[in-house]
Amino acid sequence: MANTQDAESFARGKNANIDFCRGVVFRLKSLGVVEEKILCSAILAQTKASFDEIYERFGREIATMTTSISRDQSLPRQKQEEQYVKQLQSAPWEAILIKLCEISANLKLLKETEISKTKRSKLLKRELHYLNVLKSSVNLNKSQTPGVVRLLDGINENLGYFKQRTIKF
Repeated sequence: MANTQDAESFARGKNANIDFCRGVVFRLKSLGVVEEKILCSAILAQTKASFDEIYERFGREIATMTTSISRDQSLPRQKQEEQYVKQLQSAPWEAILIKLCEISANLKLLKETEISKTKRSKLLKRELHYLNVLKSSVNLNKSQTPGVVRLLDGINENLGYFKQRTIKF
């Protein structure tokens, strides 16, 4: 059985940002998520590892969940985005929770990081785009994880900080 320490060790070897991974895991735990496979997937999603690499070390379930919210780096950039949106739209609820926690962590980083207005605007638009892609799935499934409402409120609060329209879930 995989655990978060194994996933973190693997992620370190793939040069993933471990502090960011821990932030995502912290958010998942604050939602009441304690299943190791979900927490491991959250860490592994930051590695850019292939399905085969993750499958070999962590098994099919974690590999499937992880790659459902990871970009296929082997595709050309434009195809990557198209494929990624399709993956997000058909991802299991647990993977969507991970993605929501990633978005929350990214918005927090944007608040704390000194970057140009242009780059900040571009990054905000990307996160808003993914929130809109996930919106229907969130609306269908949010009752499964009551704590997600607090996370969504926090995301909307951060969007307000950046003078962006909030998203109604």
